[in-house]
Amino acid sequence: MHVKNEDLAKASTIKAILEKEFYKRFTVPDLVQLVGTNKKTLNTAFKYITGKPIIMYQREVRIEKAKDLLIETDHTIERIASRVGLDRSNLEKQFKKLTDKTPREWRMENKYNDTLLVFLKSSYSPHDSSWSPQRVV
Repeated sequence: MHVKNEDLAKASTIKAILEKEFYKRFTVPDLVQLVGTNKKTLNTAFKYITGKPIIMYQREVRIEKAKDLLIETDHTIERIASRVGLDRSNLEKQFKKLTDKTPREWRMENKYNDTLLVFLKSSYSPHDSSWSPQRVV
């Protein structure tokens, strides 16, 4: 299949917009209008560069942003959902579909591991031969 460079550039623009403005509720017709093309052409070019349809890519970007917020903040699930452009119900459904876990389960498993790793890295000194990882309780 041949995809024109102009169409690839438009699809790349949409990809960048979805990554930067992940919290906005774009529809495919909105995106088509933004770059001045048609739905079929944009979908084809977008799938060519990302390997995914636009809506699936948008969903994955939002879930990755939600994962970051789950680890980096103590915000409620509702607040995180709002910050990534979803309501709580949608976030939970999409999150579970992509990770097989609810946001709460994922946070509990990953926030502790991330905190422990940061602690171990911050307490490590290559010049201290007596250092060894300590169990944190």
